Amino acid sequence: MDNMRSDAYNEIKHKIIHFDYSPGEKISEKTISSELKLGRTPVREAIIRIEREGLIKVIPQSGTYITRIDMSDVKNARFVRSCIEPRIMVDATVKMTSQVRNILEDNLNSQAKASASKDADTFFNLDQDFHHEFYKIILKNSVWQWLEINNTQLNRFRKLLLKEKNFNWNRLLAQHRQILSAVLNQNIDDLIFLVNQHIHLTLLEKQRALDDYPDYFKN
Repeated sequence: MDNMRSDAYNEIKHKIIHFDYSPGEKISEKTISSELKLGRTPVREAIIRIEREGLIKVIPQSGTYITRIDMSDVKNARFVRSCIEPRIMVDATVKMTSQVRNILEDNLNSQAKASASKDADTFFNLDQDFHHEFYKIILKNSVWQWLEINNTQLNRFRKLLLKEKNFNWNRLLAQHRQILSAVLNQNIDDLIFLVNQHIHLTLLEKQRALDDYPDYFKN
């Protein structure tokens, strides 16, 4: 049962963040259970859990809906990330190993392939894995997990940017390469600047996303 609960939670949350379920869309336990081939009980428990994270809203006498993106939550999550991640990256400079370096370089090569083919889902997952690796190397995986629970609106917005026709994927990839280079060279001043610049990038693209997907955002 625990595995089914976890599967239901991960699958539903993945579909929300990757816009398989659109903001504002009405969903039902029955339909999701059928789609995921899971029982109603683990799906119901997953929906309750995801509702607590602000991705689902249950309206009495109306139904269950995917929430729209709240830009105030996006900005708050970005602020928290900007406070934590530079320190994570700095600490990683003295913990780097050849094994982790190879993992990160392979990740960047895969990002380049995903970027070339405009594979948004793969690129987003690789982006997540790239950042996660730095948390793992300094034994702060629990901090990453906490951020993932509280960064859901930010992650939705980041994923939405990848749907933009003219979004500059190469700039994102170049920033990742620069960050890794600064970590490997233990160039702390450049690293802090690059990480903050990278985190700030999402909000620079805000207006275009608001204009192209107005129904996806909370008024």
